[in-house]
Amino acid sequence: MSKTAGFVGGLLNICPMLNVNSEGKLIPRDKIRTKKKAIVDIVNRMEKYANDGLDYSGKCFISNAYCEEDAKAVAALIEERFPKLDGKVMISSIGTTIGSHTGPGTVALFFWGSKREL
Repeated sequence: MSKTAGFVGGLLNICPMLNVNSEGKLIPRDKIRTKKKAIVDIVNRMEKYANDGLDYSGKCFISNAYCEEDAKAVAALIEERFPKLDGKVMISSIGTTIGSHTGPGTVALFFWGSKREL
Protein backbone atom coordinates (compact mmCIF):
# COMPACT_ATOMS: atom_id res chain seq x y z
CA MET A 1 0.00 0.00 0.00
CA SER A 2 1.41 3.40 -0.88
CA LYS A 3 1.84 6.18 1.67
CA THR A 4 -0.85 8.18 -0.14
CA ALA A 5 -3.32 5.29 -0.01
CA GLY A 6 -2.53 4.81 3.68
CA PHE A 7 -3.04 8.51 4.39
CA VAL A 8 -6.37 8.68 2.55
CA GLY A 9 -7.47 5.39 4.14
CA GLY A 10 -6.66 6.83 7.56
CA LEU A 11 -8.74 9.93 6.84
CA LEU A 12 -11.69 7.76 5.78
CA ASN A 13 -11.19 5.40 8.75
CA ILE A 14 -10.58 2.40 6.47
CA CYS A 15 -8.92 -0.70 7.92
CA PRO A 16 -7.28 -3.02 5.38
CA MET A 17 -7.65 -6.75 6.04
CA LEU A 18 -4.53 -8.70 5.07
CA ASN A 19 -3.39 -12.32 5.04
CA VAL A 20 0.09 -13.77 4.91
CA ASN A 21 0.38 -16.34 2.13
CA SER A 22 2.45 -19.54 2.19
CA GLU A 23 5.43 -17.58 0.82
CA GLY A 24 5.27 -15.06 3.69
CA LYS A 25 3.90 -12.19 1.60
CA LEU A 26 1.16 -9.84 2.78
CA ILE A 27 -1.92 -10.19 0.60
CA PRO A 28 -4.68 -7.51 0.73
CA ARG A 29 -8.08 -9.17 1.26
CA ASP A 30 -10.61 -6.47 2.04
CA LYS A 31 -11.14 -2.91 3.19
CA ILE A 32 -13.46 -2.30 6.12
CA ARG A 33 -14.70 1.07 7.26
CA THR A 34 -14.27 1.71 11.02
CA LYS A 35 -12.16 -0.12 13.52
CA LYS A 36 -15.21 -1.50 15.36
CA LYS A 37 -16.41 -3.29 12.19
CA ALA A 38 -12.88 -4.57 11.52
CA ILE A 39 -12.72 -6.09 15.02
CA VAL A 40 -16.01 -7.95 14.45
CA ASP A 41 -14.90 -9.02 10.96
CA ILE A 42 -11.62 -10.56 12.14
CA VAL A 43 -13.55 -12.71 14.64
CA ASN A 44 -16.08 -13.67 11.94
CA ARG A 45 -13.19 -14.78 9.74
CA MET A 46 -11.87 -16.94 12.56
CA GLU A 47 -15.30 -18.59 12.85
CA LYS A 48 -15.26 -19.29 9.11
CA TYR A 49 -11.72 -20.70 8.90
CA ALA A 50 -10.95 -22.17 12.35
CA ASN A 51 -10.80 -25.95 12.72
CA ASP A 52 -14.29 -27.04 13.83
CA GLY A 53 -15.74 -23.50 13.54
CA LEU A 54 -17.30 -22.37 16.83
CA ASP A 55 -16.18 -25.65 18.42
CA TYR A 56 -12.53 -24.66 17.89
CA SER A 57 -10.56 -26.07 20.81
CA GLY A 58 -7.02 -24.99 19.96
CA LYS A 59 -4.84 -22.11 21.06
CA CYS A 60 -5.33 -18.56 19.82
CA PHE A 61 -2.76 -15.76 19.67
CA ILE A 62 -2.97 -12.05 18.88
CA SER A 63 -0.09 -9.73 18.06
CA ASN A 64 -0.54 -5.98 17.93
CA ALA A 65 1.37 -2.84 17.04
CA TYR A 66 0.63 -0.03 19.51
CA CYS A 67 -3.07 -0.89 19.85
CA GLU A 68 -3.39 -3.12 22.88
CA GLU A 69 -6.98 -2.02 23.54
CA ASP A 70 -8.02 -3.21 20.07
CA ALA A 71 -6.21 -6.52 20.66
CA LYS A 72 -8.02 -6.93 23.98
CA ALA A 73 -11.36 -6.22 22.26
CA VAL A 74 -10.68 -8.96 19.67
CA ALA A 75 -9.57 -11.38 22.43
CA ALA A 76 -12.74 -10.72 24.45
CA LEU A 77 -14.97 -11.44 21.43
CA ILE A 78 -13.05 -14.63 20.64
CA GLU A 79 -13.22 -15.91 24.23
CA GLU A 80 -16.96 -15.19 24.27
CA ARG A 81 -17.71 -16.80 20.90
CA PHE A 82 -15.42 -19.85 21.15
CA PRO A 83 -16.25 -21.53 24.48
CA LYS A 84 -14.01 -24.58 23.88
CA LEU A 85 -10.87 -22.48 23.32
CA ASP A 86 -7.74 -23.95 24.93
CA GLY A 87 -7.09 -21.28 27.58
CA LYS A 88 -7.13 -17.51 27.22
CA VAL A 89 -6.15 -15.72 24.04
CA MET A 90 -2.48 -14.79 24.35
CA ILE A 91 -1.61 -11.20 23.37
CA SER A 92 1.87 -9.99 22.40
CA SER A 93 3.49 -7.13 20.51
CA ILE A 94 4.42 -7.25 16.83
CA GLY A 95 8.15 -7.11 16.21
CA THR A 96 9.93 -4.44 14.21
CA THR A 97 10.26 -6.47 11.01
CA ILE A 98 6.53 -7.06 10.52
CA GLY A 99 5.67 -3.73 12.14
CA SER A 100 7.73 -1.87 9.54
CA HIS A 101 5.46 -3.32 6.84
CA THR A 102 2.11 -3.00 8.60
CA GLY A 103 2.53 0.07 10.82
CA PRO A 104 0.90 1.02 14.11
CA GLY A 105 -2.69 -0.06 14.69
CA THR A 106 -2.16 -3.60 13.39
CA VAL A 107 -3.94 -6.53 15.05
CA ALA A 108 -2.83 -9.97 13.82
CA LEU A 109 -4.81 -13.10 14.73
CA PHE A 110 -3.32 -16.62 14.72
CA PHE A 111 -5.19 -19.92 15.08
CA TRP A 112 -5.26 -23.41 13.53
CA GLY A 113 -7.60 -23.55 10.60
CA SER A 114 -8.36 -24.62 7.08
CA LYS A 115 -6.08 -23.72 4.21
CA ARG A 116 -7.28 -20.70 2.24
CA GLU A 117 -6.67 -20.63 -1.47
CA LEU A 118 -5.12 -17.37 -2.56
